[in-house]
Amino acid sequence: MTQTEQPQTPRTVEDEHAPIRAPMMDSLLGYLHASARPLLRHVKITREGPRGHDPSHILLPQGYVAEVVVTGLDAPVHCTFDDAGLCYVSESGHKIDSKPRIVKVDVASGEHETFFELPDERWIKTGAFTGACWHDGSLYFMNTDTLSRLRADGTIEDLVTDLPGRGDHMSNYPAPGPDGKLYFGQGTATNAAVVGPDDYAYEWPRLFPDFHDRPGQDVTLVGLNFEAQDFRDPPGSLAKTVATGAYVPFGTETKPGQVIEGTNKPSGSIIRCNPDGSDVEWVAWGLRNPYGISFDPDGRLFATEHDLDERGHRYVVGDLEDMYEIEQGRWYGWPDFAAGIRLDDPYWKAGRGRAPLLAEHPDPNPPKPLVQFQDHSGPNGLDFCRHPRFGLEGQAFVALFGDIAPVTTRKAKPVGFKVVRVDVDRGEVVDFAVNKIAGPASKLPHEGFERPSHCQFGPDGALYVVDWGEIEIAPERGGIRMQKQTGTLWRIRRTEGPRGERPPKPVVVPLHALQFGAAAIGLVGVAGAAFAFARRARERSHKKKRTWRRW
Repeated sequence: MTQTEQPQTPRTVEDEHAPIRAPMMDSLLGYLHASARPLLRHVKITREGPRGHDPSHILLPQGYVAEVVVTGLDAPVHCTFDDAGLCYVSESGHKIDSKPRIVKVDVASGEHETFFELPDERWIKTGAFTGACWHDGSLYFMNTDTLSRLRADGTIEDLVTDLPGRGDHMSNYPAPGPDGKLYFGQGTATNAAVVGPDDYAYEWPRLFPDFHDRPGQDVTLVGLNFEAQDFRDPPGSLAKTVATGAYVPFGTETKPGQVIEGTNKPSGSIIRCNPDGSDVEWVAWGLRNPYGISFDPDGRLFATEHDLDERGHRYVVGDLEDMYEIEQGRWYGWPDFAAGIRLDDPYWKAGRGRAPLLAEHPDPNPPKPLVQFQDHSGPNGLDFCRHPRFGLEGQAFVALFGDIAPVTTRKAKPVGFKVVRVDVDRGEVVDFAVNKIAGPASKLPHEGFERPSHCQFGPDGALYVVDWGEIEIAPERGGIRMQKQTGTLWRIRRTEGPRGERPPKPVVVPLHALQFGAAAIGLVGVAGAAFAFARRARERSHKKKRTWRRW
């Protein structure tokens, strides 16, 4: 990519601070999937469990114990409780051959049954069913880009539609607020406002080629455009190069001074509405993916945020995950800031495409996070403790989903895969429930958490943890696929006796480095075997020729 000097023409840029890098893993997956899709669509690999569970492999502070409530779930993402204390677990239908559904669970006995299954015509396979909430006697659920209410007779009433949830990130689970309104986080379509080949690894640009991010208020663009091979149909078009700007579809250039109109349903925002779907408005915007939201006992709104991945046209290295106290009407900096710091600030030592996209920022000093988590740890759903017996009242409990190496990070050691608590008044993050060996159960010799996705306190005062299950790299799908029957609903409850503050420290191993090493050895082995096979074939061929000549 090059940068031109004419301010009146579209520009294509390469941030001068960015190191020269080979194509990122996610972009390679996108390009390979685009070129091989006619063949790969015939490939079908079944991934399903079940997996083992051992609650003793989850380390907790003194005075707490973990228990298994339900196993064999398919990519469960969230749970909520009704007025009678029954639990409703949402299965996402994301990157898995299992339709989105809601499973009703009696947490006392573990008995469960399908309560609701999403109709085929509503299943957006590149999207996700992200969760549900019980409010005023009704169950409200979010499916990719639509907020709906489930009627008593089983019919669906769509309340809010046309949300920008068909990209990399979806419209996230709803939660009732103290004002009686419904609130939810809305993710962005892209990593940093520009559609590129890394998004193709998520499959949606092929199905929704006109989809892109949209702002919460009118913004003026600088006019930066980024070059990439054209991965759109027809197959084989990778030889063509196109340029793409911010807040526009792939292959669309932008101009300096171009104005993009704002909307009441922007990407990267917190949105609220009345329970009947009326009066839709954004509460805050300029967030990347505000995944989890919850109100504390004082009525303050908090949100977890997934920050920039190291992929695509624009990113910085080392962007930590965030948790914010959400302020009404504020802009939080995306796509030109991360954690309240400009992408082109010297604070960021490495990255790519870090020049601003916006000519003027809605706020030159956007809010800073309340607390931060390790980068790529994936802070998902959260809830605040309101139960004196459980202890730690007023503190938030956050599910850390875990990294997806090597797609979004190249770290040597796993991050996330646990539950932490956040003292919002002191701005402190403390481990609460961790595996005895840090990292996912499927890759290590333990049977604890795989990928915690949501934390929710039940009416019984226990903390329920929704465990998504196993994720596998899936080249035939351009990225990842979920393994069926590996999801779990765990319970953490208070026992008798003294209460501790922290769990024992887990064992930490360089899991990803070992995986990368094994993969490299495997590739070398495959190449060596292929070479040896070819050599033997040549030798047999030469031998036959010599035999023929003698004859």
